[in-house]
Amino acid sequence: MKKFIVLVIYDVVDNKTRNRLVKCLERYGVRVQKSAFEALLNRKQYDAMMRRASKMINPVEDSLRVYVLDDIINIYTWGIGERKEQDCIVL
Repeated sequence: MKKFIVLVIYDVVDNKTRNRLVKCLERYGVRVQKSAFEALLNRKQYDAMMRRASKMINPVEDSLRVYVLDDIINIYTWGIGERKEQDCIVL
């Protein structure tokens, strides 16, 4: 089964919500910075992580950004600072 790299970056205001999100993300990947996780996931794992993590975000106060690094780059965001249409260059 094909796997791809996923980078998750978040900014969550509420401590309880942030702790729940961290526990969720720890099931799928490794914390690489205070608010960033990397994971090597197959499609089933990715879908499960996305379902769980996106439900925890308060769209008025929080931000969740998910970068899928594969042959085609997809970027998903929730909450403050939602991504506008723009070019993305990955080196």
